[in-house]
Amino acid sequence: MLQVSLLNKSFRKFHVLKDININAEPGQIYGLVGSNGCGKTTLLKHIIQVYRQDSGEIHYNNNLITEKSEEIKDFYYVQDDLYFPQNSTLKSLYDFEKLLYTDMSLEKFDKLVKYFKIDTNKRLNTMSKGQKRQAAFVLAMSANPKVLLLDEIVDGLDAVIRRKFWNVLIKEVIENNITVIISSHALKELDNICDKVGIMHEGAIIKEEEMESLKENLKRVQFAIEGEYEDIIDESFTMLKFIKVGSVYFATLRGDVEAFRKSLENRYKLLIFDELAINLEEIFITELGGAGYGMEELDS
Repeated sequence: MLQVSLLNKSFRKFHVLKDININAEPGQIYGLVGSNGCGKTTLLKHIIQVYRQDSGEIHYNNNLITEKSEEIKDFYYVQDDLYFPQNSTLKSLYDFEKLLYTDMSLEKFDKLVKYFKIDTNKRLNTMSKGQKRQAAFVLAMSANPKVLLLDEIVDGLDAVIRRKFWNVLIKEVIENNITVIISSHALKELDNICDKVGIMHEGAIIKEEEMESLKENLKRVQFAIEGEYEDIIDESFTMLKFIKVGSVYFATLRGDVEAFRKSLENRYKLLIFDELAINLEEIFITELGGAGYGMEELDS
């Protein structure tokens, strides 16, 4: 297990990370999502020991992680802002990285290069953004890491390549029981592949929960009534937000959906009532809305 405990970091007077706690299991894809500038990249760089925390600890399999730890050799980080040495090719980088990573697999490298159709002799700096991300991902997979940190890895990839990417990643997690932490704004895609989610805002983790549990705790419904809806106070549920589109209300709530339906029936003539599927994007908006993010009104 990878554990981050009470991690704090400040750059001068700016407190970037605030008592961060996360727990990512082997064989698990952990989605790290949050508002822009909330500290996701900074957190990943602390896990890989690019940065040193002011306080707090990082453990992997109960061993304290520092820049000198043996375990850090089993970590691999693909950053958002990719940099490649001038005139380097994917083949030359592979040859260099196999000196750093003892489990580097030429068989896997060749297989993935063919799968993604990458020219290994083409200079990386002449490639498109999406091609560079594919190249970086191939290197990461070829290194056979036990902990894989991915920062906005699908940004710039088209729909076909994104599907290939997810297929490779999920297969790797299942077959080799690795721990993956992936930071991304592609919430609709993370919704389908993440086992656990950590939601960050202003340097803190405001929610960490299994994806299945998150979806179980939050509900989304649509309903229509005769008359205008007024907020209902009930211990069985909490209305988090609702909007009206035409004559239909769309509501997000926490708690007992059936109790909410019965409360509506007791107060109004209920015309329509349906429970809707909830996704990570809706959960993200709801949780950050509860933290006050994005709730500002535009002055008329």
